[in-house]
Amino acid sequence: MQVLVRLHGPLAWLVGRDELSLGLEEGASVLQALRALCRQVEGLEAIIFDPDTGDPRTNFLILLNGRDVDVLGGLSARLSNGDRLELLPLIRL
Repeated sequence: MQVLVRLHGPLAWLVGRDELSLGLEEGASVLQALRALCRQVEGLEAIIFDPDTGDPRTNFLILLNGRDVDVLGGLSARLSNGDRLELLPLIRL
């Protein structure tokens, strides 16, 4: 299946584009998509994942089809063909 990933702000700048397409197995989770994204884009893993815990950092809002993944089952939320994931860096004041 294909999932579109949109990157915003500094993430888009670092990667050099704001959209990427990921080919994933049917029913892949949000976490699996993030790991696949990091395999596709060199250097992104250190930005998205905490090296000590292996978990995604908490300074990103992750949206699935415009909704916060936290209300859709978190990182274990299942994806479908044509879904859109968005990663928005958060600025905390």
